[in-house]
Amino acid sequence: MKPSAFIVPDRAINGAGTCGMDHAFRITAFSEGSVEVAPRATLACPMTSAVDQWMTQDVQPAAMAWFGQPVVKVKQMSSYSCRRMNGAATGKISEHAFGNGLDIGGFVLADGREISVKKDWKGSADARGFLRTVQADACERFTVVLAPGSNVYHYDHIHIDLMRRTSGSTTCKPLAQRPIPPRLPVFKAPPYKAPPLRAPWPAGPMSSAPETEPAGDAQEGYDGDYSAAPLAPARPGPMEARRAPAVDPYANGGYVQDPPPPIPASTRATVGAPMVLTPPPSADPYANGGYAPDPYPAAPAQGYPTQGYPAQSYPVQGYPASAYPAPAPVAPAPREPAQTRPPGLLPPGSIPLAKWLGLDTTPTGSTGNVRSFTAEREFASPIPGPEAEAGAD
Repeated sequence: MKPSAFIVPDRAINGAGTCGMDHAFRITAFSEGSVEVAPRATLACPMTSAVDQWMTQDVQPAAMAWFGQPVVKVKQMSSYSCRRMNGAATGKISEHAFGNGLDIGGFVLADGREISVKKDWKGSADARGFLRTVQADACERFTVVLAPGSNVYHYDHIHIDLMRRTSGSTTCKPLAQRPIPPRLPVFKAPPYKAPPLRAPWPAGPMSSAPETEPAGDAQEGYDGDYSAAPLAPARPGPMEARRAPAVDPYANGGYVQDPPPPIPASTRATVGAPMVLTPPPSADPYANGGYAPDPYPAAPAQGYPTQGYPAQSYPVQGYPASAYPAPAPVAPAPREPAQTRPPGLLPPGSIPLAKWLGLDTTPTGSTGNVRSFTAEREFASPIPGPEAEAGAD
């Protein structure tokens, strides 16, 4: 715990028996002095830090939620006290005997209203809701929380302490209930009202048809059907001066005239140099094949220096001689000489040429349709021919 003007370290306390503490603090206010403690309390270091966080992080937000104002004072009924539990003559030693417990009897708000645990635990809705909210928050920070309804000894205060138990269990009585604070008024912005339409031109006669724009909700952010929205006529104005000049669609043969080509850089005048006017050469309509010269001549090709890389040489692959000899070349088969008739030898006039050459095998003196074949064309067919029918050729 960090000491301050409101939390001052005190000397060690050695009470009767086991009572006392090593690091004691005298406390006059929590939450950096914004919550006064009356009367002054004496607590050990761990309890001082836990109560200060509870006041800042839980009690003050609950007061703002239920009352709209903070707590400025807390009334404590018991801090360090060398006694037994519940003030009995016998029994276990209380946590108050070690500066490890605190009894809170009430809270005072900024407007002076006092919230008493004894009177308001079942009092008005806001006071009852506030006390049950701070009790539920205390059950999440302390190991023991006893409020009205836990037993007859805690009907007028809320007891909180940091008792250590070997089992690690905690005590929260009665069962904590966190009520919902009342809904605070929410600021509502006024409804949006669109400004009136303003035409960018002055009022005046208008020759063209009046333009229309959607009115009302259709002006901006309208989610419905624009066709069904009412239309308001726009303000008239002199539109003739704003109209673009008329364009003849049949001028220049229906084609758009090309812009003049840019002046080459070589013909531009240099700043400070005398300007020389060179008359343009006469245009020959048949020069260059009837085409106009290119106003953008191609730039000369950029020459790059020859890269001197060494010639790549690869070693000759030496493969071993094959163990198998190469096959001998095959000579082509000799062709039979063509049969030719000796020059000047003619058959007798009475013998046909085919007969004289031996191409006609028809016996002499035979008649009829006789088929003849030369010796080279006769061959035996492996498929027997069909038997001829009687009377068939």
